[in-house]
Amino acid sequence: MKIYTKRGDNGTTSLVGGSRIEKSDAQLEAYGTIDELNAALGMALEEMRTLSVQPEKIQMKDDCVAVLENILNHLFTIGGMLATEPDNCDKFWPSANVEEWTAWLENHIDTYSMVVPPFKGFVLPCGSKATAALHFSRTVCRRAERAICRFAPEGSYPAVRQYINRLSDLLFVTARYALVLEGKEEICWKK
Repeated sequence: MKIYTKRGDNGTTSLVGGSRIEKSDAQLEAYGTIDELNAALGMALEEMRTLSVQPEKIQMKDDCVAVLENILNHLFTIGGMLATEPDNCDKFWPSANVEEWTAWLENHIDTYSMVVPPFKGFVLPCGSKATAALHFSRTVCRRAERAICRFAPEGSYPAVRQYINRLSDLLFVTARYALVLEGKEEICWKK
């Protein structure tokens, strides 16, 4: 199988469904940023896998790793949805239950929020490699959300927009959760 096709040499790319768009198109920016988010989250996942935790926290860590693995799969599907001609999205992605995934994210946000310390103000995106990687993923997620909003006007892709918004919340609380798993203190912003 050849990796290169040369069809994109003219500055265009194919959507799922066959039509071609400019590589500068807002739609490509939206699904390209989801791809970048998935790569950033993959790095965060690998940092989470290598966390050194006390034996009583191993199951908590393993559960968190499983959550991040599921999100990688969700994002791959969402990227595919955004890379599809809008009129063909239901045809190519009939089993994508993004609303259910969003509820699943909310459940994990609530679970992790019960474990992290009370929120005292802005936290710096550091404290451990896993925490920093999760915060970086969160910022890419926010950029993806902005790109989706530029591409898809209000009312378009509502479930995707809600999922990505909720995902940034999950990544924030998971970054704090990682510090709890490692037994480290979060570092707050000093005004």
